[in-house]
Amino acid sequence: MARRYPKVLIVNRPTQPGVNQRNWTRTVISVSAVFVALAIPTVGSTSLAHAAPTPSADQTFASAKKTSILPRLGDKGQAVRALQRALTAQSIAVRGGVDGVFGQGTLNAVKTFQSSKGLIASGEVNSTTAFLLGLAPAPTLPKRGQRGALVTTLQQALTRASITVRGGVDGIFGAGTAAAVTTFQTNRGLPATGVVDITTAIALGIVNGSATTTPDTTTPTTTTAPALPKRGQRGALVTTLQQALTRASITVRGGVDGIFGAGTAAAVTTFQTNRGLPATGIVDITTAIALGIVDGSATTTPDTTTPTTTTAPPTTTAPPTTTAPPTTDQFPVVGDANDAVKALQKALIAAGVTVRGGADGRFGPATTAAVTTFQQNLRIAATGVIDQLTAQLLGLSPAPVLPKMGDTGDAVKSLQNALLTAGVTVKGGADGKFGPATKNAITAFQKAQGLQATGVLDLRSAIYVGFVTGLTTPNTNPSTTTTIPTTSTTTPSATATLPTVFPVLGPCWFADTWQAPRSGGRRHEGVDIIAKSGTPLYAVANGTITRIFLDRPGSLGGNAIRLTAADGTYFHYAHLSTFADGAGLGATVVAGQVIGYVGSTGSSSTPHLHFEYHPGGGAAVNPFPVIKPLDACKSTTPPTTAPATTTTTTTTTTTSGTTPSA
Repeated sequence: MARRYPKVLIVNRPTQPGVNQRNWTRTVISVSAVFVALAIPTVGSTSLAHAAPTPSADQTFASAKKTSILPRLGDKGQAVRALQRALTAQSIAVRGGVDGVFGQGTLNAVKTFQSSKGLIASGEVNSTTAFLLGLAPAPTLPKRGQRGALVTTLQQALTRASITVRGGVDGIFGAGTAAAVTTFQTNRGLPATGVVDITTAIALGIVNGSATTTPDTTTPTTTTAPALPKRGQRGALVTTLQQALTRASITVRGGVDGIFGAGTAAAVTTFQTNRGLPATGIVDITTAIALGIVDGSATTTPDTTTPTTTTAPPTTTAPPTTTAPPTTDQFPVVGDANDAVKALQKALIAAGVTVRGGADGRFGPATTAAVTTFQQNLRIAATGVIDQLTAQLLGLSPAPVLPKMGDTGDAVKSLQNALLTAGVTVKGGADGKFGPATKNAITAFQKAQGLQATGVLDLRSAIYVGFVTGLTTPNTNPSTTTTIPTTSTTTPSATATLPTVFPVLGPCWFADTWQAPRSGGRRHEGVDIIAKSGTPLYAVANGTITRIFLDRPGSLGGNAIRLTAADGTYFHYAHLSTFADGAGLGATVVAGQVIGYVGSTGSSSTPHLHFEYHPGGGAAVNPFPVIKPLDACKSTTPPTTAPATTTTTTTTTTTSGTTPSA
């Protein structure tokens, strides 16, 4: 039965770019008609609308736009007909006509429309596509005078488009941001208004479905680490951690009880020490990968709903230590594309090895090259293939059981003999008892090899001393006497400027990677703070820009900047995408001022800031202890003041002969 629909009076015609003005009226009339039909159900021949005042067609259409679910492939009904009519009104041919069936013909028509508007031609009716067709409200766009995440997203997009935003990415839409928008519009041949309209937003990639890959402006993306268990927490996350520690032969005092207390923290510390990680007792992302408790880790984690039985403390006799057969069946191989490859790539990056293309989950030549580099750095067979030993060193497979303090037996005796063969004196000889004398001998060996001197036999120490097979390059112990090699010290001036502002705007994350191995036998001499490209970087103290480094082929640090304080202390920022206005060579800056933006120039596989701290202008020292207290990775609010620079007495020891990291 034919229906009659009220006509629609258009008082103010829409003015947003990209919408056909001539066809707007009949689009609204036809689409309104559909939604009126949906909004006024009937029983038999009697309209239920008679029971209450009938809304106008304008009101019905506006309400439907707010509440309707956007149609998608496979749908049928009036909403699909509205979509098809809107496409037809935009002169887009729909194969099959307005039949109310979202099939291939409608999908192709949507793709054609999206392409014509500069959107990703996905065929999915997202919010931006629906708005341009008149089927949904306009997306929220940043306006002059506003502050917050929406403006930050705009400023970051402008920065990525090589447009300088006066004042930097500060989350404030003022004159500087308006001028940057105008410049962008002029460069793209758009009306240069300084106003972010839908066409400008699409070109910048800040609305849903834009061809430029950026986050949805309604929910800014965060480059945060996955949820990890923390001290004081209870529940399944902690249970998973405790089970992983138990599988790694680490005793958890109190057992697998789902409570992260002192016993679990101590177990984490022991695990980190064994793996050569910073022994903090905190589960950071590197520790989580090594334990296999994050998504994509190759180490299999049991179901957390069924707690495992608490294992008894190990016996005083350590079992014989052997490495597993060098099978590769259980590890990723060339050609694989899955989460296991992604876990491998993340582990390589965490170990300081560049993976060209980043953690993309594809095992190709770039990943093979990265594996080879890692193997070369650790002086094991450089095959480019993930074997058992390589997987263990990357934390992708549980390490073999190694002798520890208090153990007795043949395994301890074998270790002691290996130490003696390496020219390290073991007080008491190879007596098969792992006591203070064996611990001291291990410490001496680790210092001689440039390893972290813990006195604990981790896998790398076991390989280097010959207790676990796999070393391809002979050890070069400088002496066969009991003398422990000494290290020269570099003592900066008595007072050294400390950072007072965290260098990166959140969201971000970082861990202590000081002295982590790097390609070419180098060691990492800074801290890497992972953040999205274009994120602003701040001066950590008052000072002067004394060096500017530009990216070039073969460059390690890429675009880099050196900020020097009045006492000669300097801070080195590397891998920048661009430098900020007002931060040129010789410029005086204050703490909290934007001096650049996060990038991945130079030898970098993912956007991040490489940050170094040189007290008194001397050798680099570990910056982690001085910036961790300032950690602002969870804050998206830029610093608004310039705190006064403070000084402290600093005495730092650095190993001689190290090469500064880029």
